[in-house]
Amino acid sequence: MDEVVIRADRLGKETIPVQVLSGEVLKKLSVHSVADAVRYFSGVQVKDYGGIGGLKTVNIRSMGSHHVGVFYDGIELGNAQNGVVDLGRFSLDNMEAVTLYNGQKSALFQPAKDYASASAVYMQTRKPVFEGDRRYHLNIGLKGGSFQTVNPSVLFEYKLNSKVSASFSSEFLYTSGKYKFSYAKKNGYDTTEVRKNGDVKMFRAEAAFFGKIKYGEWRTKVYYYNSERGYPGASVREEPGKFRHQDRQWDDNLFVQGTFRKHFRERYSLLLNGKYAYDYLHYLSDPRKDVTTMYVDNRYKQQEVYFFSSASFCAIPMVASFMLQ
Repeated sequence: MDEVVIRADRLGKETIPVQVLSGEVLKKLSVHSVADAVRYFSGVQVKDYGGIGGLKTVNIRSMGSHHVGVFYDGIELGNAQNGVVDLGRFSLDNMEAVTLYNGQKSALFQPAKDYASASAVYMQTRKPVFEGDRRYHLNIGLKGGSFQTVNPSVLFEYKLNSKVSASFSSEFLYTSGKYKFSYAKKNGYDTTEVRKNGDVKMFRAEAAFFGKIKYGEWRTKVYYYNSERGYPGASVREEPGKFRHQDRQWDDNLFVQGTFRKHFRERYSLLLNGKYAYDYLHYLSDPRKDVTTMYVDNRYKQQEVYFFSSASFCAIPMVASFMLQ
């Protein structure tokens, strides 16, 4: 009988209710983004604002979207402009697991920020695993769908040496968002109209390095997201603004983050997290294209620097944490 190798995370005892979607389960769901995947968790309400290209947030146990912490590879995502994170911009192509906690993780060795949310969603990206003498993995995909939807993607993983590996993931998404619907005019006739201004253009790129050291590990990641989308609006108005909603939104999101974890001795461990993030949002409502709206041209910029350190000493049940933001 040939050798059988099994790789899996050891399941720890959780004192807080937890739900997990990982590995092959995520692939079988046939969903595109994290916002679509969390619909399968119990006690979750996904809020979708603005149709195909709209903001997608999550509400857990009716506490509100502002009380849900969203973490990417162990570091929380922030948005000071509206206080919530758009889950629709995170793809499942390179996602290893999505975990939902009704509270915080029941682990002591974690950032102090993890304790500040009523519920938490953790997204863990995949870490390259190479078997035998294999040094790289390449996965090229192409998805399509209704409304002229095209979604090419690429995932490349490379083993630099026995202790360091790298990965690159990228995708592009386009959809016109033009779908037909029935419309009944008051004191008039029934007709078929076409939903317009629901197009989406999105580009995402991620690069990461993973390293092993004696009794520890480290990882760094660069994430970039760019999108342009339209909001079709409600089809309830009379002429002349009917079906002509022209609100547009542009997004640019960039962050660089790193994690260092090491067990110096049998009882002493250290965790370091660092992050720099830049976010830009441009929202435009132009009355020259839609006479029923006011002129709105909002631009939001946010820069964030985050550093965290945590030390664990197992002689007594105590953890010391320090955070600077």
